[in-house]
Order: sequence, then structure tokens, then C-alpha cells
Amino acid sequence: MVKGVRKAEAMKFLYQAKEFLQSANENMVAERYNAAVFVAIQAMINANDAFTIHHLEKRASADHRECLKLHADAAKNIDDGSQRERLKDAMNLRSQAGYMGDWMSKAEAQKAVRQAAQFLKWVEGKVGSK
Repeated sequence: MVKGVRKAEAMKFLYQAKEFLQSANENMVAERYNAAVFVAIQAMINANDAFTIHHLEKRASADHRECLKLHADAAKNIDDGSQRERLKDAMNLRSQAGYMGDWMSKAEAQKAVRQAAQFLKWVEGKVGSK
């Protein structure tokens, strides 16, 4: 169920996203690749919450389909379009890394962390940052 959230709360979610991304980088150093992937994608989810809160004053519940729909709705008026497909691919990878027992390689983890950093940067450009 989509939740209404005051626009002022967006920065809190962006801050959490940055914290998760830092944790993902620390997991890379420790060679915990599944954890790095999982936490990097959590950073993307929190950044997406910041994005949708800023633009729609809404955020998704635990249902990832809501997350993707809200992202598309929030991105409708964005000049450089949506990051929906990147977000969708990341959530699928998160399931592999965290729930399906697949082992992530160093290369897969590096890619996930890099894409999360790019997504956060994109979101910062759309909502501002502190």
C-alpha cells in the first residue's frame, strides 16, 4: 500500500541511502559480495523513496511493484527520463543476492555498487542534497 509522506521527509531517505551505499563499499573491502549487492540495492530503494517523496509525496510499501510504478509516475516530467529499468534490474539482483542463495562475484558486486552510486547521484540531481 502506497504511503503518503511529507515532502520534507525526502532528505531523510536520501541520507539513509548514502549510509547504505557506504556500507556496501565497506562490504566490498571485506569481500562480502552478497552483502555488498544487497545493501547497495537497498541504497537505491531508499534513494528512490526520496525521489518519489520529493515529487509525489508518496513512497512504496514493501511491494517492489509499487516502487517501480511510483518511480515511473514521479519521472514523467523529468527531462532525462526514468531510471525504472535500472531500478527493476537492481531489485531482481537483490533477490538473487539475498533470498535465492545465489553467490555474487566480485565483478557483479562492483557493478551493483557502481550502479547504486550512479542512481544516488541521479536522485540527488532531482531532489537536491544536504
